[in-house]
Amino acid sequence: MKLKLLRVVILSLIFICISNAQDLNLKNKNYVCLSGGLGADYINFPDVSDYITSIAGKRTKEFDGAPEFWVATEFKINKDMAIKFDYSYIFKQYNVEETSTGASLNYTFTYKVHTPILILDYLLFQEREFYIIKFGAGLGFVKGYFSQFLPLSGKEITYGTNGGILKLEAVFSSRLDGKVYVHLSTDAKIGLTNEARDGDGNKLIIRRPFEGDRNLRLNFIGVAIRFGFSYYF
Repeated sequence: MKLKLLRVVILSLIFICISNAQDLNLKNKNYVCLSGGLGADYINFPDVSDYITSIAGKRTKEFDGAPEFWVATEFKINKDMAIKFDYSYIFKQYNVEETSTGASLNYTFTYKVHTPILILDYLLFQEREFYIIKFGAGLGFVKGYFSQFLPLSGKEITYGTNGGILKLEAVFSSRLDGKVYVHLSTDAKIGLTNEARDGDGNKLIIRRPFEGDRNLRLNFIGVAIRFGFSYYF
């Protein structure tokens, strides 16, 4: 009896989902979609790694994990194309202890990167719109900050920089309920920036005795996975 009841409930839910999916008719209209969620990045800021090594004497990972917060607004512009305004915020803090002098010195280094991007997506709709697959590419702007707290100076200094970003993405959007979809995606990106400067225009020099000095930039390359929710109008 319980098994029959469970089957009835499951079949009823499937029927409701099918009915709702057919009502949306997303593939035949120009919709607006709002999305947001969290991401996990595996990303390399080579100058950040080299700078921390030059100051604290301890090598950090070139590729490392970093959290990401993101939101996006998507506009379907024809049968199988959409344009999307995507914004993400990626940040990472390093707390490094250095004891080579006999005293314990605690360094703090932080990078923060804002990336608004314009993306063009190609859309593939499942027949009853249980899911939508999207492949996209886009270009955008990078606004980055690198901060350091050096224990000997006792103060924090922040350096800012601007640049550009290229991003490729693949999105799987699965129907949850009504007009709400679950968003799962992966992306690869590369960013190039100018040399970072503080409020007085001073650059941050990376000291590398055997390879030559250079000024810090927040160039990066990385991949990410994202999870969130989407609402279609």
